[in-house]
Amino acid sequence: MSIKVIQVGVGGFGTSWRHALSTIHGVEVVALADVNQNALDDAQKFFNVPKDRCFLSFNEALTNIDADVVVDATPQLHHCTNAMKTFAGGKHLVVVKPMSNEWDTGVAMVREAEAKGKKMVVAQQLRFHPIIMKIREVIQSGTLGQIGYIHQDAFFGKDGYSGSYPQPYPLLVQGAIHFFDYLRWVLDQEPISVSAECWNPSWTKGFGSRCAYVTFVISGECRVSFRGIATDADHTNWTCNWRIEGDKGILKVINDRIYLNEEEINVAWENGGDISDLGLPLLNKIVFEKFIDYLERDEEPGFSGRNNLKSLEMAFGAIKSSQTGQKYNM
Repeated sequence: MSIKVIQVGVGGFGTSWRHALSTIHGVEVVALADVNQNALDDAQKFFNVPKDRCFLSFNEALTNIDADVVVDATPQLHHCTNAMKTFAGGKHLVVVKPMSNEWDTGVAMVREAEAKGKKMVVAQQLRFHPIIMKIREVIQSGTLGQIGYIHQDAFFGKDGYSGSYPQPYPLLVQGAIHFFDYLRWVLDQEPISVSAECWNPSWTKGFGSRCAYVTFVISGECRVSFRGIATDADHTNWTCNWRIEGDKGILKVINDRIYLNEEEINVAWENGGDISDLGLPLLNKIVFEKFIDYLERDEEPGFSGRNNLKSLEMAFGAIKSSQTGQKYNM
């Protein structure tokens, strides 16, 4: 299957898609769009796309270039608008997480994709990191037995997680969406409710709530506590620190090292690379390959737009709980 791709948002995080889009057989980048001319020029050289197929406007790219798929690596406040244009233009969509900057617009994106008969996936690529995959493997094997609780820690710098642009809840919407998506993936269960509190300690600077305590009730009687804080010490990777306890054992992740009942489990990249490296280019390739399976064989992945709505609801449900002081039921 030959797949022609337009990528919108080619600088910064958008560069992590270069490996996937340039190495998967049958995939051709036919146009690029970005508001930053320097980023556009750099991507044009990498993909060797003719300059007349590089646009400062996504609308121009959609109007002038024939393609099958759009890869949207722009900030989330643009995702809904870009998605509606993509589906109206008859194209499928790969959008970076989070799906959108609001719950209602995320729902609208999924509904529009279905109405237009187009496929959309949300690139929750970190669920395929070796550490997260190992956590899933251990849980799904039954080694821990019935899971009673999970605790996740995400420690950022002293100013906390600010996101890629000023927003009221950067930690929960753009950051913790990864951590919440992990939970659904490793447990293969869905959340029932969430309670949350968001705040900033006195030492944080800048806009938006950057600390949160969040508790989920997961189907199967499991409880999850998430702690995301701004601290001057104990910084964590994007894979988090974990404590997972079942009636048969305990699994811990501490600074990218995994311990099952206090014995360390070896986890490594296949290429022998540093496990603390997120390996986004490799993980994005996995996402895109599974997206191709979705297109060719209708094998809907767990990170399809429809399936990923629950992860998005976990983030916005936590925000709603924090705002109202009440439990949010999903």
